[in-house]
Amino acid sequence: MNSAAFQLGQEINNRKVPYILHKDLWDKFVYPGLDIDFSNWNSIKYLNDNGSAFNEEVDNLPSDMGGLYLFYIKCVIIKGITEFPFYIGRAQLTEGQNIKKRVKEYFQKYSRDDERTKIYRMLNLWGKDLHVAYYPLPDNDVIVNLERDIINSLLLPMNDLIPDKTIKQAIKAFEQ
Repeated sequence: MNSAAFQLGQEINNRKVPYILHKDLWDKFVYPGLDIDFSNWNSIKYLNDNGSAFNEEVDNLPSDMGGLYLFYIKCVIIKGITEFPFYIGRAQLTEGQNIKKRVKEYFQKYSRDDERTKIYRMLNLWGKDLHVAYYPLPDNDVIVNLERDIINSLLLPMNDLIPDKTIKQAIKAFEQ
């Protein structure tokens, strides 16, 4: 094997992302009266074109509301079908927290520190293609519960904590 192939192989291996597709978990997700269709989310490119700073649109994120945010990778080869959700999080509306502040914290805190290794990896390997979508919500209890249920339903690859104990144990039992 030549060194170019070996180097490419290492890079491909570093970028492997495991997705768990489990329809039974998806079917349990029910929120009547709440339409979280992705077309109802606001979406922006997260970082600039070289991944070294925020995209200027990040400054327009709301600082007066809470809600959910979703980091995802957008590949432009086949538009609309190559958007890969990576991480879902929440921003409750409190005196010290809102969507804008919470979303900015990821790059400010984790892009240069491996305290949260999956977030560090997400920012450093896919930062140039990383987007963030947000879904404003007025009720902090709904925000917390909705985030928990989405994590338990989608099992996104960059979310470390699985709130449901049974699901967490099941995944842990079969990790390699």
